[in-house]
Amino acid sequence: MVDLSYDDALPLHPVTDVLGERDGVVVARCSFDNAEGDRVEGYLVFPSGALLGGDELAGVIYQHSTGGKEGFLPEAIQFAEAGGIALSLPIADTGDAVRNIRESIFAIRRGADLLTSYGVQRLGCVGHSMGAMMAGTVSGIDRRFRCFVFDSGLSGMSIHFRETPYKEIKAMRDSMTPEQYEPLLALMEPYDCGHFVGAAAPAALLFQSAWFDQNVSRENCEAFFAAGSEPKEFHWYDTGHVINEVAAYSDRARFLAQWLELPGLPDRLRART
Repeated sequence: MVDLSYDDALPLHPVTDVLGERDGVVVARCSFDNAEGDRVEGYLVFPSGALLGGDELAGVIYQHSTGGKEGFLPEAIQFAEAGGIALSLPIADTGDAVRNIRESIFAIRRGADLLTSYGVQRLGCVGHSMGAMMAGTVSGIDRRFRCFVFDSGLSGMSIHFRETPYKEIKAMRDSMTPEQYEPLLALMEPYDCGHFVGAAAPAALLFQSAWFDQNVSRENCEAFFAAGSEPKEFHWYDTGHVINEVAAYSDRARFLAQWLELPGLPDRLRART
């Protein structure tokens, strides 16, 4: 299996820049050292006074590939309104597909290092698209997480690069000969989350897929779910690749509230809709 270990004594050197506080919730820009590559930049969202320590807290790491670090920011704010700490991250974008995978996986795990340093004891992860695949790989190797949500995911980036009609990846695929492209897929394949989600237990898994997703086939969505360990659940939504149906937000809030013991989270969602 591919080596995704790192020295957990590595310093994070976190830097936060508070953007504002509203209704008892602080939103800050945040950066910290990754295990490999450039620093990770995202948003850290928390209740006023939460970083002072003392309480056992719930935390969640969000990683959105389509919307970047802003993609899950509204949900991160709702999570903090319910009393938790949230970290909203992008995927890595280095120009190198394998490096992107490694740095994105490490970003989630280093984000867990950051949140646990603030006293988080009950930890979850939510990923969209590539972020879902990165979260899927993390699910099989990092036992700090109680639950994972996979939004618009499939069993791995090598499968996605081989099959997706997404224009940027298709253009790359069409520009290369099989002799050039197949070695790239072979480098990506060991990181495919389908190798890891079967070992996620005891963490709970929520799979969310879209009926009209033009980038991920229904067969790939179903294969991803089938590979996951129990306990798990699977829901379909009447959207495209960016699942923006209210029911999807509600299902995520219910799931996170259950597994992270944050009962006020669904109420915060209802207050916003």
